[in-house]
Amino acid sequence: MTDYKNLKLIATSSPHIRAAENTRSIMLDVIIAMMPALIWAIVKFGFRALTLTAVSVVGCMFFEWGYRKLMKKPQSVNDLSAAVTGILLAFVCPVNMPYWMILVGDFFAIVVVKMPFGGTGRNVFNPAAAGMAVVTHCFSTRLFLYPDPSLNAPLALSGDLGKALTEMSPAAQLAGGGSPTYSWAELAIGRFPGPIGATCIAVLAACALYLFTRRTASPLITLSFLAVCALSAILFPRLKDAAWQQSVMMELCSGYLLFAGIFLLNDPVPAPRHWLGRLLYGAFAGILVMALRYFGRFEDAACFAVLLVNALAPI
Repeated sequence: MTDYKNLKLIATSSPHIRAAENTRSIMLDVIIAMMPALIWAIVKFGFRALTLTAVSVVGCMFFEWGYRKLMKKPQSVNDLSAAVTGILLAFVCPVNMPYWMILVGDFFAIVVVKMPFGGTGRNVFNPAAAGMAVVTHCFSTRLFLYPDPSLNAPLALSGDLGKALTEMSPAAQLAGGGSPTYSWAELAIGRFPGPIGATCIAVLAACALYLFTRRTASPLITLSFLAVCALSAILFPRLKDAAWQQSVMMELCSGYLLFAGIFLLNDPVPAPRHWLGRLLYGAFAGILVMALRYFGRFEDAACFAVLLVNALAPI
């Protein structure tokens, strides 16, 4: 008989992957995938995009370190999951957001949503989506103010743009019954008001391709999500007297819908493992996102849809 007392067993948190990968390597893949979006944001907005992202990352890592220290548990900041949460949260915010405001989202994401459930591998909800939900609910009047894309000068580190702010992002125009007019080229290079890391469609497509190739994200979730959103845009268009292609293009490219489908929904912890579960997971998220766009009070509330499907993922 096997002498089980002499076996060296190692207990680790999920996800359990039978390969040389671990949580740190998966998180590193996500960070690498988001670097092109960060570089693009720095080129477009200036170093304010970098400092906002850095503050968010440091905030998340500090809150996780402090929580583990206070609870006298082994440190887990080295797995980079807190850093990923910080980048994700910064990327769906405007570049001119006050630093203290994003730190509120960081605190909620780590201390309230992630760590009480046990930390990495045990969180029921996506921490970045939860942090964004709180920021959206508490600071919506400031959250959806974006720099005017016609500005050519780099943004100062203070983020003070004076009067050079606009509420007329494509998502806001759609929510208000307007008809935003942008070409495919303008959408591809991110020449429209929006979050710092979620507007350049060409960069996001490259990020998705990298994650799919590395098998860090599931194309089943992302594609089913986008397919349902596109179908909703065709059947229930908010752009009046516009071709269905234009309606689909504006719905998928406005706000941070595409970003949510690539990054937020593909959190490996709450996402289903079975292929059919992933298809249903993405499809239901698409239904919720479009319903919130049609009937919700915010111009973009994909974070709330992500949290709802997180809760229903076990089903």
